[in-house]
Amino acid sequence: MNKKISLRNATMIIGLSGWGNAGEASTFTVRYLVDKLGAKKFGEIPHEKFHDYWIQRPTVLTQQGLIKSYAPPRNDLFYWRNKEGVKDLILLIGFEPHLNWPKYTENVLMLAEKNDVKRIFTIGGYLADIPLGVGTPITASTNNEGLLTKLEKAGLELTDYEGPTSVYSEMLWKGREKKIDVVSLWCVVPIYVKGLYPKAAYVMLNKITQLIGLKLDLKDLKNKAESFKAELETEAMDQQQLYDSTEGLRRQESKPTYLG
Repeated sequence: MNKKISLRNATMIIGLSGWGNAGEASTFTVRYLVDKLGAKKFGEIPHEKFHDYWIQRPTVLTQQGLIKSYAPPRNDLFYWRNKEGVKDLILLIGFEPHLNWPKYTENVLMLAEKNDVKRIFTIGGYLADIPLGVGTPITASTNNEGLLTKLEKAGLELTDYEGPTSVYSEMLWKGREKKIDVVSLWCVVPIYVKGLYPKAAYVMLNKITQLIGLKLDLKDLKNKAESFKAELETEAMDQQQLYDSTEGLRRQESKPTYLG
């Protein structure tokens, strides 16, 4: 059950796992905000209406033959009131729905209307074959033409894309009917990264906080991103040295040897 909360000039930020969560750019970014801000849970979107358990199975914990926990896919809602200004937040973290995108989107937009949300940001990550050490570009799309200049000034690349999409596009499209601004931000993640990519969350939050005027100390996240990069560079160097070594042996063994 979702209770109505009293917020001021609120912004909603959404991070969903699934198709658009490369490097956990989507879910980790919003989870970081929940933990960093101490956001409070106030409800959830019912999972049974939108998830196929054959695709996304619940998880269970059993110890010594006794079931301890059972966790179906969840879409949890949190809120945070900014004591220093009028930029409150609603945070949605969960799983991209498998079923009935229109109804799921309707639930999200109704929640936004109910709590006077002025703008929704959706976060995604996608894999690309980019070299280690290059920048981490973020592309942006919106349903409000008046925001395009602001997005460009924030250093975001405007999206040019045609093809399969996520539920975020449903939110962009249906948000127009409700006259709710939706901004979809997508961060590139190197194709060789396995699991969490902290740099994606760091650059994403740098842009979002800039766009909504929220002051947030991201030093810990920046340090995490730099530490991860160093580990990745070391791993890449080790792999290259191993490749060079084995390649040298292979070439040496392929040469004919004459005895006598």
